Amino acid sequence: MKKITISISMPYSELSKGKSFEVNIKDSATLAEALAKVDKYIMDHPNQSIFPLFEGHIHNYLQLIWNPLKNEIYDDIGIMPYGPNKEFMPLHDNPNYPLLPNSEINIQLDPGC
Repeated sequence: MKKITISISMPYSELSKGKSFEVNIKDSATLAEALAKVDKYIMDHPNQSIFPLFEGHIHNYLQLIWNPLKNEIYDDIGIMPYGPNKEFMPLHDNPNYPLLPNSEINIQLDPGC
């Protein structure tokens, strides 16, 4: 098991601070699996979401970030994934890239208006 910190924010003043989540995932887990852990936590604690996921058509963060049909992170997602020693993880190019233990992944959602 390894610990990953995922921070999610949006480019609006009230949401730009975002929210950080620490998840414990198996050693072979990918970004999609780590985000699924965040989504599970949000389902159990909906008041911890940075915006209301359960109103309308948005059901989870994973839906906003990753396209399962193409196994890719959406182009309008800003992602800054770094390992504990500032090693860059190329998750936009390879969503299956193995996450490093104690990584910090900052994700900025761009809802596109």
